[in-house]
Amino acid sequence: MPLLRLSVDDNGRVDAGVTQEWQRHTEEGRADRQRQYENARIYGKLIDDLVVEATERDADFQKALSRLQPDSPGVNDVFEWKDAVLDAERIGGLLGVDEAAIPGQGASSSEAGEWWSGLTDDQRQLYLTAYPERLGALDGLPAAARDEANRLALRAHLASLAYASMSSEQGYRETERLTNLLDRLESSEYGPPEQRLLLLGLDNAGDGQAIVSVGDPDRARHTAVVVPGVGTELDGMRGQINRAAELQGAASRLAGPTGGPVSVVAWLGYDTPGLDGSAVSHRLSKEGGVALDSFVNGLHTAHAGGASHVTAVGHSYGSTVVGEAARQGDGLAVTDIVVAGSPGMHVSSAGELNMDTRHVWAGAASDDAISGAAGGIWGIHDEEPTDPDFGANRFHVDTPGHSGYWEPGSQSLNNQARIIVGLYADVSLDHGSAPR
Repeated sequence: MPLLRLSVDDNGRVDAGVTQEWQRHTEEGRADRQRQYENARIYGKLIDDLVVEATERDADFQKALSRLQPDSPGVNDVFEWKDAVLDAERIGGLLGVDEAAIPGQGASSSEAGEWWSGLTDDQRQLYLTAYPERLGALDGLPAAARDEANRLALRAHLASLAYASMSSEQGYRETERLTNLLDRLESSEYGPPEQRLLLLGLDNAGDGQAIVSVGDPDRARHTAVVVPGVGTELDGMRGQINRAAELQGAASRLAGPTGGPVSVVAWLGYDTPGLDGSAVSHRLSKEGGVALDSFVNGLHTAHAGGASHVTAVGHSYGSTVVGEAARQGDGLAVTDIVVAGSPGMHVSSAGELNMDTRHVWAGAASDDAISGAAGGIWGIHDEEPTDPDFGANRFHVDTPGHSGYWEPGSQSLNNQARIIVGLYADVSLDHGSAPR
């Protein structure tokens, strides 16, 4: 077949390639040039047809994607959200969306982030809509994407529970706690943007788990991850969110307009022990430590750029989870560790937490039995972190009891907020040496 000598420019126009030099050396003369022009016309028409077809297919995809959202987003019709998930699964193959391609449980947050970055916008939307539970739990994805996926998973699960809740006590309980969580999330949409809630994790099995951020950690200069302790369940998530909101508000006020945005995450991302023998076991804290380490790594992967100051705040048994995450391997990717009401962190000193001991902070109320009489019992959770021999900074606590550390306006709350935004010199200490 003879070489056609055709070329296509950036606008899709086909050039016949009939140069003066070529015309002089063409034996067939004028007839040959006419055939060349006709070839250019034919291939030009073919390209035009392909462009039209591609445009029509793109319009079909956009139309399909538009059907993935409810007809009336402002109306809580849970069945529409369930239908969106099913529709996305059916049409996903058209855009190369395959559940098997989603990074698995053993994938690192950086691997998950790279996978996400390699998708088109349409593919991302379909993955989020077709497999919201998988995407919502994937450390390393942007917070906004995880929030979208988890809210869809929440609404779809409410649709699945709609009939069960009428005849099952368990179904009624699950419906109630998910509805309460959804209401709390949606109510934040009417508040200041910097205090909007993002649902970064959700698991309705058993006692339930949830991860909710006050503020966007991807754009925050300072982020705290608050890990709760014994007896915390999804039913009580509103209280955990309120605690995170108090801490975020105090830290934001201290940071001021020049200190950068602050986000605080209420991290119920592990199976907490109940009021039984499991509270003295190491198993749940070890499992929680692995999950916490992965989540914090994911925060760094998804961060939008610039310095990110991350603080882990562990309360009660949550401090043992933080301790497990920090003492293993290369440690926990945080700048500061704060514990309150801690029974111990499974280490004998702050020096075993893979970080500068001046960035380890501990507080305990004078009448807190968990960090008092129960703290530091040999063979259970090891040394109590507020003991001078432990080597941490003991920040001053002026609140009573085991759960009052975040009382509005208290020194306890404000000292934690100062640590979160790096105002170390302003932290009131009972003993220790603050970083310079």
